[in-house]
Amino acid sequence: MSRSKPIIGMWFTLIALSFVVSMTSFGTTPSAPLFGMWPTVVVGWLILALFFDWVVQSTGLGAVQAAVILALAQIIGTGMPGVMMEGMAFSDALISAAFGMFFWVVSAGVYGWLSD
Repeated sequence: MSRSKPIIGMWFTLIALSFVVSMTSFGTTPSAPLFGMWPTVVVGWLILALFFDWVVQSTGLGAVQAAVILALAQIIGTGMPGVMMEGMAFSDALISAAFGMFFWVVSAGVYGWLSD
C-alpha cells in the first residue's frame, strides 16, 4: 500500500496538468483518441505512472532524477527526429520539450514527495 500513494499522486498530477494545459492556447485535441478524449488521458497517465514507479523501483534512482532521464530520452527520441527528419519548426520542438520536461519533473516531484 505504501507505493500506491505516490503512484496515485503522480497520476492525479498528470491529469490536472493536462486539464490546465488543455485550457490554454498550447492545448491540442488528439485526432482519434482510443476511448474518447478524457478517458484516454486518464488511462494513458495511469500507464505512465505505473511505468515510472517500475523505473524508480528497479533502478533505485531518485524520482526527479529518473524523470529528467526519461524526459531527455523523450526529447531526443521524438523532438530531434521531428526537427531533423520531419521538418518540425525548432521553436515548436523547444515548446514541446519544455512541456515534456515540466510534466515529468512536476509529477515526479509529487511522486517523490508522497514516497517519503
